[in-house]
Amino acid sequence: MKKRVYLSVICALVINATASDLGTIQVESSTIDDKFANKLTEVSSTSTMQGSEVEEFHAENIADVLNTLPGVTVRKNEGDSNKIHIRGVGTEMYMGEKPGVAIVIDGVPVQERAGSVNIDIDNIQSIKVLKGGASYLYGNDALAGAIIITTKRPKNKNKGLATIEQGSYGYGKYLAAYNAASENFAANVQASYKRSNGYWDDSDYWTKSANGKFQYYINDSSDITFGADKTLRYENDTGSITHTTYDAGVYTNQVDDNPKSAGEVGYATKYDIDLEKYFVTYSNDITNNSNLMTQLYTYKDTTTNRSSAYDSNNDGLNDDHVYDSYAKTNQIGLKSEYRLSAKKFALMAGLDIAKNEEDKSNTYRVDYTSRGVTTPAGTVSSDTNSMEDINAIYGELKYKVSKDFVTTLNARYDQISYDYTNNLTSANWKKTYYEDSYRVGATYNLKNKQILFTSISTGFRVPTVSQLYAGDILSGRYTYANNTNISTEKTINYEIGIRQKTDLLSYEISIFQLNRNDVIAKDSGNYVTDPTAAATTYGNYADIRNRGLELAVNSNKKKDLSFVFSYTYLDSKYTRFDNYKLILNGAVDSVHDLAGNTVPRTSNHTVYLEGNYRVMPSVLLTADVNYKSSQYADDLNRVEVDGYAVVNLRAKYNTKVSDFDIEVFGKIENLFDNQYYMMPRVTGDRNNDGLYDIRDMGLTVNPGRTLLAGATIKF
Repeated sequence: MKKRVYLSVICALVINATASDLGTIQVESSTIDDKFANKLTEVSSTSTMQGSEVEEFHAENIADVLNTLPGVTVRKNEGDSNKIHIRGVGTEMYMGEKPGVAIVIDGVPVQERAGSVNIDIDNIQSIKVLKGGASYLYGNDALAGAIIITTKRPKNKNKGLATIEQGSYGYGKYLAAYNAASENFAANVQASYKRSNGYWDDSDYWTKSANGKFQYYINDSSDITFGADKTLRYENDTGSITHTTYDAGVYTNQVDDNPKSAGEVGYATKYDIDLEKYFVTYSNDITNNSNLMTQLYTYKDTTTNRSSAYDSNNDGLNDDHVYDSYAKTNQIGLKSEYRLSAKKFALMAGLDIAKNEEDKSNTYRVDYTSRGVTTPAGTVSSDTNSMEDINAIYGELKYKVSKDFVTTLNARYDQISYDYTNNLTSANWKKTYYEDSYRVGATYNLKNKQILFTSISTGFRVPTVSQLYAGDILSGRYTYANNTNISTEKTINYEIGIRQKTDLLSYEISIFQLNRNDVIAKDSGNYVTDPTAAATTYGNYADIRNRGLELAVNSNKKKDLSFVFSYTYLDSKYTRFDNYKLILNGAVDSVHDLAGNTVPRTSNHTVYLEGNYRVMPSVLLTADVNYKSSQYADDLNRVEVDGYAVVNLRAKYNTKVSDFDIEVFGKIENLFDNQYYMMPRVTGDRNNDGLYDIRDMGLTVNPGRTLLAGATIKF
């Protein structure tokens, strides 16, 4: 019934808008293309960055770019895979869970592998970060917002470029690109190779990528774009260690003695990743004030790796892996959006149809003994297939109440169906969810394009197949049980802010409260399993409230002196979590109610400050500092990790030789070689000494000072 009501409302809006006088009000929102973006009437807090700004960082990993934006925290991995968080959502989970952020690349909603997403930093036209619940546009898993990336578009000119970079720990990048154009078409192609030995033990990686777009101009008002991307990646360990190991009464501090994690492997390593993305987008400006866009896409991710690290010789270090793991995801989807602008209001109506299939399996790679039973190597422990069908309609309506006051309403309705099969037992389950989401907001032009904005937005995440059917999927040391009654996890975000752009600077400041209800976790706590329980289940065991302030100020970068400043204040608290079990010596030591505790891995204060000085037209010097205040490593708030500040320097020199534009650059990251901990976590007595303290912390020590230099030639 709800679906019919939403569809009727959207159709009625289209009819009414068509009968109105044409005007200049436009809808900015789109899940397909960002060409309609306009912050004047955007009712949510956003951060945007152009591809040229991304390139200025000469970053090895896109985490270095996104971590400069207020409200965004990215767990930096080796290679190009990252786990992205917005406004603290998902930071309590540090391994394979999805972090509640929709990732959309060229309109394609990229399903995240093991909670991480692969983004090619060398092929970015623009990045837009939409904060607050964003399911009203992007549907499932947009609990805290969305990262919308548009890759480089073909340009109406013939030109090419080549780049080479060399840096610390064997890092190197080689890239070539060319753009061709005529009256009827424009096309670009790009190929790149990146590799590194890595700072940590066995942390080498490489990436090979080729991509391109072909845009054909059908006539003066319509075009069709074909896009393709083929990427092969290899990623190894990320340097995880236990803070202090314990063996026969002797403690060894690995932070000082073994920061590169020699002899210890992470939970999952040796990833071989094969990514393919293809899409075709049709755009037609039907009139001067109306447009139709339709996109058909497919995205494939085939990944093999070793998983479930364990201590094979009882020396306190994880030195082998139990399983060879395989996962293949195939996404196929169709999107279509119609938009119309009018004098008093504007409208967008959209359709989203997707079919996602995932095949997964685990095979014992070693003879493994658990609970006195040995399973020989080569035994298939799991072999599953899951189908996800998504059918959704969505829309946005903007209404101009007065010259300065514009209201916005978004709505989306999703039908999400699972069809899960265990290929070992032929067991089959089906589950369907019906979810609605919305955003309502307004902007008011105070004066001189000083925009006051406010909104309420929602997000949702339905339980995953592995959570619903954990008893059928998960195996190993502990017993799990299915729970098909898990409710959908939901967020509601309230915010108010102000933004302005002048010739000298632009700024945006907002305050928000994001309530996250029915958080899905284990019945004994995140990553905690009661060894005496008959079976562990996943369920809705917690609620979280995130409050904060975000500030971004940017001066005019065309001036000789310019700066960038962003600040985030975040207060993230559990409001419900009443069954957290502390496990010591293989037994439940105590049970805790965590209501009022700070969510781990969230810092109250995050600051980014960048200064730029153009010494002469051809020379630019940049210095920046990134600061994070202290954070808790555990849900019990017993282990606190100190904050840190990192200073970086960059320099570039531009010149022209004949018909070639040449840029030479260099950078120093972590100038003062400051040591800090990446992704600290404590869930129990990790070093088996019968105590619960900082020595049980799992962490990754940062690489320290690194150097990078390179050159780009454009022709």
